[in-house]
Amino acid sequence: MISNFWQRTLTGTLFVGVVAGATLLGAIPFILLMFVINFLCLLEFYELVLPDKRWIEKYLGIIAGCIIYLMFALIFSADLSLAWYYHIIPVFIAMFIIKLFEKTHNEFSTLAFQVLGLVYITLPIVMLTKTGYFNSFSYSSGLPLGCFILIWSSDTGAYLAGRSFGKHKLFERVSPKKTWEGSFGGMLLSMLVAFIISRFELFDSVNTIDWLIIAVIIVVFGTFGDLFESLLKRNLHIKDSGSMLPGHGGVLDRFDALFISIPAVFFYLQLTN
Repeated sequence: MISNFWQRTLTGTLFVGVVAGATLLGAIPFILLMFVINFLCLLEFYELVLPDKRWIEKYLGIIAGCIIYLMFALIFSADLSLAWYYHIIPVFIAMFIIKLFEKTHNEFSTLAFQVLGLVYITLPIVMLTKTGYFNSFSYSSGLPLGCFILIWSSDTGAYLAGRSFGKHKLFERVSPKKTWEGSFGGMLLSMLVAFIISRFELFDSVNTIDWLIIAVIIVVFGTFGDLFESLLKRNLHIKDSGSMLPGHGGVLDRFDALFISIPAVFFYLQLTN
């Protein structure tokens, strides 16, 4: 039987290889990757928060999220006018109308979770996709790949520093294992990596200062993303969001930092460029 360490290592290596490879290969592989991540995360999320609901109640949010993502991806890749955003309106109208026919006496709580999934998962993935078209009509892998690298660097630095020096709890009520020392370790490694990647032409969409600020944003808001998902799991009384990634838990466990940090990065980029 494969030990947990080697299982985590093998899964992590394959995971990083697939994400980095698809991002580097071009617009279509990247959009397909984001579509799959969006689908799997929505599937896992609705299985967690709507475990006893009928298939239409679970999959309505997934269908809406996939349609919304594809609409935005088409707008970005085809450089369509902002007016095309109105195409998402029928999706939300349909979600509300369908509630009239469910007869579950829980229609509004179900709808609240369905909309939460779109806001929590789909919109951040849409924003990450948009970074591939940052200030350009053609796709460039530098910004999205850089964001992935900084998220991984933050996780690695926090894990190593936390295990070696962690003593002071960061937010014990929600996540007992997170420490201030781990957070500072994640910050240091992310900023070092941000400085290094800024030296390469692939990542020249923004300058070195921007990369350093993005690193700080990713560490700070990525930590909030980790804590938010930990709070979700505590409310649901589960350890992992799923078992899709052996040794790592579920898909949500791997992308929880992204869901809060990418909107913060996107806001910063829009504000300063």
